[in-house]
Amino acid sequence: MDGAQHMDTGPQALAAYVRRHAPAAGYRLDEWGEPARLARDSQMDTGTLTRLLKGERIPRPALLWPLSTALQRPYLEMLVESGTIPPEAVAHMPESPVASQPITADALANQWGVTTAAGREYIRETLDRVRLLAQQNPGEPEEGGSTAHG
Repeated sequence: MDGAQHMDTGPQALAAYVRRHAPAAGYRLDEWGEPARLARDSQMDTGTLTRLLKGERIPRPALLWPLSTALQRPYLEMLVESGTIPPEAVAHMPESPVASQPITADALANQWGVTTAAGREYIRETLDRVRLLAQQNPGEPEEGGSTAHG
């Protein structure tokens, strides 16, 4: 499928995708107030969502991420299955995201511009304390991601 076909069918395909997946995410788009709730949860105005649902236009790319989040669907899946982007656009992407390397206390201090020995030691001790707390409470979910290693 070429890019022109995606441009011609993208708005209608995106509308169908949203309508297909909205019920599973708890949105009954044919009921009063539900499109407005989806618009609010998607961080877009109601008029934009209305035009999207009518297949008239695709919103700005910045609005598609919150829409995929509200629909509880993977972002790239939504873009491909709706015809917004061709499958070839993601064909060469890795199957799983590349994990970043753990940051060390020294790297964190460098990033923050901490140059004093006392400041660097404070960061190191704080990270050690966080690791210790995580080990003492392994069943508790962490907030804000994983702890640093250093």
